[in-house]
Formats: sequence, structure tokens, C-alpha cells
Amino acid sequence: MNNNTFLKFEFDLRVSDNIQFFDIVMSDQTHRLQNILDIQVSAKSNSTFLKKAVGEIQPNIKVFNQSSGYREWEWIFDPNDISALEGVRSGDLHFSIEVKALVEVRENGNKIIPITGSQQIKISESDWIRFIRNFGYSTKYGMTLPTSLLNDTSWTQAYEHLELAREHMQRGFTYDALRQCLSVIESYTDIGNGRGGPYMAKSWEMFLEDVSDQKKSGIIGLLTGVSTYLNKIGHHRNSAHRENGNLPPVAVDQNEAELLLSISQLVVTYLEKLKPNGGNANVR
Repeated sequence: MNNNTFLKFEFDLRVSDNIQFFDIVMSDQTHRLQNILDIQVSAKSNSTFLKKAVGEIQPNIKVFNQSSGYREWEWIFDPNDISALEGVRSGDLHFSIEVKALVEVRENGNKIIPITGSQQIKISESDWIRFIRNFGYSTKYGMTLPTSLLNDTSWTQAYEHLELAREHMQRGFTYDALRQCLSVIESYTDIGNGRGGPYMAKSWEMFLEDVSDQKKSGIIGLLTGVSTYLNKIGHHRNSAHRENGNLPPVAVDQNEAELLLSISQLVVTYLEKLKPNGGNANVR
């Protein structure tokens, strides 16, 4: 900060739904600092596509009073903040923490002056992904969910089964991610001894024995349709033309692949609910 004043802090995003600043200390090299009258702190993303304040840092000058009992500030996020960051994030997150304070210093008597400053911080991709799970996000672009579904064991099981697909997606390996989604869905056909893979209606008959014909038709259309898409786009090459004698992959962008990973999460959750009692998908 200007005026030879320093604000030091640590931060932690592993203990609650908000990021916490702690061990907060303001000092100056010349020992002129007498009192802190007001302080405002904000965080701005360093992304060239999102140059704006993100979340709300709630500072409290009482942390500088050792007898106050206050030791932490909170950096509060909502789903809109997370969606904005996820829309531009490609790895670790970088922020500029900007501080404006009004302080009293000893200088020809005492006087009140404004000071400003900033500090760069980094949040690793792995820490960030763990943090946004508190908000119900399961993929890079995010998906908010009702608490009842987040606490559902079928959702949790599906989330765990698709872990490798999410790892592929986070590294930009879209085709690998879609192939892994297909492999997870395909593994459920082993329960019913499905022949022809998840693209065939008969592969799902054992899951739907007690379902009415009309509903069964709709569910089968959902399962075979998603499986066919994942197979045609993620697994097969474009057979319509060649490039330099080779069959190119079918075009798919990151956003489209993210949507299919989200859809796969819902489909696998549904399969967890539909599978026969005692069934255990051998997820590959």
C-alpha cells in the first residue's frame, strides 16, 4: 500500500461455504500508524474477459483490535459469481485484492489520510473445484441443484462414477470426457445382460419391468438417445469425408461437451434409481 503501509493476511476456502481471510495485520515501517478508521476491500478477477469485482469481501476494522474477538473477514460468493468465473476459467484463478483505507498517522501531530493498495492471490484449480461443490456445481460451467437432490445417494453415486470424465473435461480433453460418459452409462447394461450396448431398447428391459409401456418408451428413448450421441460424437470419427486421407473427429466444442457431461450426470443419477435392487454397476 502507499505511505509505507502493509496489509497482510492468509485465506482459506476449505472450511465453509465462504472464503475466509484470517491472520489480518496492518502495519507500517515508520511506526506512524495510530488508528484505522475505515477500510474497504474488494476482489477483482485478473481474467481479460472478466475485469470486475467478484463476490463480496466483508472487512471489519475490529480485527485490528486485539481485544475485540474478531479475527476473520469473509469473502462471500453467490451462484452468479461462480457462473461468471466458470465462464472464463481455464485453470487456476487469479485475483487482485484491492484495499482502500482511512487511517490516522503521526505526522506533525496526528492527521487522517487515505491509503490504497492491492495484492495478487491465486486459487488453484483443484481447491476451487472443491469449493464450488458446496454450491452444487458438478462441472466447469456449473449446475445449481436443490438440496434434496444434492443429498440424494443416487446423485452422489453418479457424481463419483463420472469423476474421470470431469477430470478429462477440466483438462480440455472433450472427446475423452464424452467417451468416459458413454463407458459409465454402458456399464449399467451389464446389470441386465444387455446385448447391443446402451443403444438398444432390449438392453434396458430389466430396469423397466414395472414401468408402464408409455413411460418405458420415453425412458428408453432418453437412455438410447444420449448413448447414441455420446457414441457418434465422442467415440466415432466423421465417416462422411477425409482430411489428408484420415477420418477427422466429429466437431464438438467445449461448451457443448460440458452440456453433455451435465446431461450424463442426470442420466446416470436416473440409472442409479432405476437399477434393480442389489445391482452394482461395474463402472469402467
